[in-house]
Parts: sequence; C-alpha cells; structure tokens
Amino acid sequence: MSTAVRGAAGAPRRRLSPALLVALLLACGAGDTTGPVEPEVVEWIPLTMATGDVVNIAVLRPSVAARGVVVAFPWGRGDSELVLSLLDSYWDEAAPAAGYAVVGVEVYGPGMATGGANVMNAVFDWIDSNFVGAAGDIVLTGASAGGIGVFHAALATPDRVHGIIAMPGRYTEEESLAPLAGIPVWLMVGEDDSGWVTGSETTARRLEEAGAKVTLDIVPGQGHVLIVAQDALVTWMNER
Repeated sequence: MSTAVRGAAGAPRRRLSPALLVALLLACGAGDTTGPVEPEVVEWIPLTMATGDVVNIAVLRPSVAARGVVVAFPWGRGDSELVLSLLDSYWDEAAPAAGYAVVGVEVYGPGMATGGANVMNAVFDWIDSNFVGAAGDIVLTGASAGGIGVFHAALATPDRVHGIIAMPGRYTEEESLAPLAGIPVWLMVGEDDSGWVTGSETTARRLEEAGAKVTLDIVPGQGHVLIVAQDALVTWMNER
C-alpha cells in the first residue's frame, strides 16, 4: 500500500519521512534483534492545583539529566490504568532512553476545556521545580480523548508548548487556534478510523490557517488505536 496520506482540504498533502516510515514499520519491535529496552519505573505524584483539587501525574525519569519533557494525556476516561496503558504503548522506553522525561496526567481530555489552565499550571510548576534544565522544551501528546485534551492544554498555556503530537486528535471548539502559531504539530490517524480522519483533516486545516507547523499522517491499514513505534515519536521530537 502506498505511504501517501490524504491531507485536509486546502492543506498540503504529506508523506511519511523516510526515518518515520522505517520507525513505523518497526512498530512493536519488528525486526529488532536486540529486543526491547527495559521500561523505566513509574512514579505517581499528587499535585494540588490552585483550586485545592488534586491531579495525579505518572512520571518516568530518564537515567541522565532530562533534555526535554513529554506531557501525555490518556485515552478514554483518563484514569490511572489508562495513563499507564498510554505510557506502556508509546512512551516508556524510547523517550526516557533518549533523555526525555515523561509526565502522564490522570485527567479526562475533553474535560480540560474548563479548568485546563489549573491542571497545566500545576503540572508546569512541578516540571519547573524537578526538571529545571528541560522545562524549556515541552511536548504535549494525547490519544483519542487525550488527543482532544491536548489542544485544550496547549491553548491554556501556549507559551510553554514546543510541540504537539495527537494520535489521533481533533479540535472542534470555536476558539481560535492562533495562539499555536509556529508550534510543530504532528497529527496521526488510522485510515480506517473514518470519523477521526475527518476531524483530523479539519483540525489540520485550522492549524495551518492559524500558522502552526502541521504534519498530518493518515496511517495505512490502521484503526482508532494506533500502533506506532516509540522510536518514531522520538525521531519526530528530535527533528522538530
């Protein structure tokens, strides 16, 4: 099957870069003769927000000084099990091995439309205190419900965001995406995930119009829950 992807109407069509294509084809360790890297230990930390409410984060620390931080929003209802599932699927090996700290946020993505700033301020305050040298390079990511929440989070604190990965993700609110101008955004969606393909295309077009640096990849042969090699995500972050 061709690696060409369909772009949003009015937005440029994209193709997977050679490095990302190779990484996607190696998803789940296919062709890896050395085997997977041992996952890092997850540390759960409760954060008190300005409202007095608590939001829990799951932290993966790299073995060296962090070079950047990935803030991840889970799929579904966003509980602790789904946070761990998201980290296990995409973020527990390659990112820490490459020097990125990972912070999973136990929150329901669409719920970030109200009160998202409180959540993000608490998360960023903790990052600023614990990953001082990496706090200037933060990538937000989310899948499904988290791929909706990631845009609420970015719009709540756009000055802290240096990249967005939504897999899949979409933004359907009327609020302008202009605050995300200049930010690299990678939208991924399975070609068999028809409703989310449309939403991703519309979001890509709106981001392009707002001045974001958008890549939209419609992944051949995949559905809603994407299989993506962790190395592909690190490659994109390194190439931003």
